[in-house]
Amino acid sequence: MVKIAEACLNVLYQHGLSSAQFQFCFERAKHDLLADDMACDAIVAEVMQSIDDHPDAATLLGLLLDEARMGVENDSPYGKAFLENAEKAINTHIAAGTGEPLHRLKIAGLYRRAGLPVPDILMLDPVGENPADEIPMPDLDGALAVLAAEVEAEGGGAYEFFSGLDEMSAGMPEEVKAAFVRHLLRLDNPFLERCALYWLVSGASLTREAVAAALRERLMRGKLEPETLSYLPIIRGWLPATAARVAIDDIGKLARRQGLADVSNQNRAELIVSDIMATTADGVGAQGLTIVGKLQARTFVAMILLKIGYGIKDAFVIRCRSKREATNIVSYARQEANGVRIDRMTAELLLEAALADGMENGHPPAPGFIDVMEACSLSQLRPQERDLQALLDYVDPQKEIQNATAAELDRMLRNEPALDALVPFTDSWFEDTGETRSIIQGSRSARTVEKRIWAFLEGRRDIWARRFLQTAIILKSAKKERMSKALVAAAFALMHKHPLQDIPLVEDIVMTTLDAGGGSPW
Repeated sequence: MVKIAEACLNVLYQHGLSSAQFQFCFERAKHDLLADDMACDAIVAEVMQSIDDHPDAATLLGLLLDEARMGVENDSPYGKAFLENAEKAINTHIAAGTGEPLHRLKIAGLYRRAGLPVPDILMLDPVGENPADEIPMPDLDGALAVLAAEVEAEGGGAYEFFSGLDEMSAGMPEEVKAAFVRHLLRLDNPFLERCALYWLVSGASLTREAVAAALRERLMRGKLEPETLSYLPIIRGWLPATAARVAIDDIGKLARRQGLADVSNQNRAELIVSDIMATTADGVGAQGLTIVGKLQARTFVAMILLKIGYGIKDAFVIRCRSKREATNIVSYARQEANGVRIDRMTAELLLEAALADGMENGHPPAPGFIDVMEACSLSQLRPQERDLQALLDYVDPQKEIQNATAAELDRMLRNEPALDALVPFTDSWFEDTGETRSIIQGSRSARTVEKRIWAFLEGRRDIWARRFLQTAIILKSAKKERMSKALVAAAFALMHKHPLQDIPLVEDIVMTTLDAGGGSPW
């Protein structure tokens, strides 16, 4: 397996990250690299020795960390195994004296970039470090200037600046990170006030408190921008009831006493939305929204990833150099990811439901969603939890399906042309959880496996009914009425305890689950 790691690194070095050669190599090798502790140790060793001299090894480790994070989220076995192997390897190399403090900070940044908790072993403890190994801390002003220059040179903005700072500080203990952030917000940098909003959304509790305190100080000095002030009530609604939320309320009261109003939309340039694309949810409940618009004569593409249980998982805005660049991005969503064009009302419904879903599960929206809201004039969105009946009424307002006779419902469920047309949107729908893997691996006969999978799905009626209804809403907006009706009928049947074996879409899910379970566990 070590040879596979070396081969991957060689292809990466020779052809680059975005090359077809490396992408092909990585897709073939990633599952072996994730599963093998010796390959993991070899990659970590390469990174720990000198992350600056081995940037390809750090890139490969970052890619594997991202794959592992997705594995953990999707209840796949390889994610947890790789993270345990990586942490074990890091511990071993630090104990052996390799891995300077600044290298550990950079590896911590890889974990942060992948959306993973940073292992304690990578957290710097200036008090506990060996005094003989004095930590050479970089000049803060110089580091900020370099980061800002790099971001601007690549055409980035405040979000890219924030991402760099967030990775730079990933190895700081929470108390140190909070003090670091509060210090930053006292500096005069055009990006930092927007970064404060990102930290409010994504930071730990002490960081959020530090940001709120710093924003209050800026308000008292007359330095708080009206745009920042206008977003605080929105973000406040995404946060748990903590000291940071109390501090934001206090900022609002002080602002009202000073006669500061929210930013008026009267002077805002007119937004022109030319296209909204949506993909249907895949097997793990992830789907994408792509919004193309023009603001102040500049074309942009807003990309949003929704995931059941996580809400708005990722979001960012791409400022395009030309309309052709935007067209190319949308073309991928339409052709490669089975995207369909939807209307704005449907997009807003999906986003409001995702906000509610994320909050219910302790996940505020991704910080880049602030930029999406601003670019797409979505600041009026609020979390809106919709139960199954509310979704059913939305997509079946005339109750054509809800009032159908048993025979009519059966015809809708077995509409073969509609079911065939749905295949590109539903062929990734199957169950892949720890429980289904145990059923498939622990049963002696195919008949027993199938029987137990049907029984497992009996407890998943609400989950699949929601998936069917959300997909039906998207397809109805895309003028694909026949497919939408078939999904609504299946959802209605699930909600009203119709026998699962009489719902062809559910039968497809069972068969796909069995097929997937019979092959590689990856």
